[in-house]
Amino acid sequence: MPTLMDFLDALHQGVWEVIVPKPCVTEPLDPPWTRSPFNVPTPGAVASYRNGQYHAHETDEDYRVHLDRYDPVKNPVMHLVDDAPLPLMIYQTMETLAVSARDARRGDATARLLDLRFSAAAQAGLGLLAIATGAILLLLGLGETRVLFQLIVPALVAISGVVVLAHGLVLHVRGARGAKAAVRGIALVAAGLLLYRFWLLYAVVMLVVLAVWFLSSAAVTLARVARTRGRLPQGFAFTLGLGLASLVIGAWAFVNPVRLVSVLVLLLGGVVMLGGLFFLVDGYGMWNAAGLVEARTGRAGG
Repeated sequence: MPTLMDFLDALHQGVWEVIVPKPCVTEPLDPPWTRSPFNVPTPGAVASYRNGQYHAHETDEDYRVHLDRYDPVKNPVMHLVDDAPLPLMIYQTMETLAVSARDARRGDATARLLDLRFSAAAQAGLGLLAIATGAILLLLGLGETRVLFQLIVPALVAISGVVVLAHGLVLHVRGARGAKAAVRGIALVAAGLLLYRFWLLYAVVMLVVLAVWFLSSAAVTLARVARTRGRLPQGFAFTLGLGLASLVIGAWAFVNPVRLVSVLVLLLGGVVMLGGLFFLVDGYGMWNAAGLVEARTGRAGG
């Protein structure tokens, strides 16, 4: 049976994405394909794989493969600048959340998990937590963003360190190898304290990094638009819009950095709240599915 690589020649002819049904290729994907744990959310994707510049998203029915310009393993900086500019990541995240919420409403109830009521409660809890977190971020964006950098981020890092440290100590008490986890926990606690002490420094560093990322992405994207014009796989208008968005936000970091931070926090809050709504919708669907299963079981028993 053919492998996935046998269907990807079109990617070198200007095609942005190739869709290959799963029955057409051998599974699971063999090396040099490796599973990628860090990816921008993509509608319908259940897993993601990389093979150099090839990037495959696995759905329930097929593999959707596109060709990155840079291998993130060999050139992570240019991959972020050219293949994953922040405006594109934000757009794909919003699209994925919207599609996921729609699919949750239309899902097949009989295909849900066995313990649907527990899963529904868990999803609802996550949704409410995400909505609360998003609301806090929105309030910070509208008010004083300094609290986010000075208190919230350091506290989250330190708390994560305490959890990791506790886990490592428990493993050590049980005779398992928990020393590395304990060291990581201590390092995270120390990092949280340093972030609290030097919050202004790391906030400035983060802003500079974002500005360089935006402006570099804008330069690369707009240069490609000027050079290739109508031969852009993602389309002229879409690529031009990404480049202009990166340019505007990058320049904004120097003109009014405080306002830019507020806008980015507001945007993050909106994305988190949308994710929370998705969890609530999914939990509601699971609860209804549990009712259907219960009703069918009662009829079958009767």
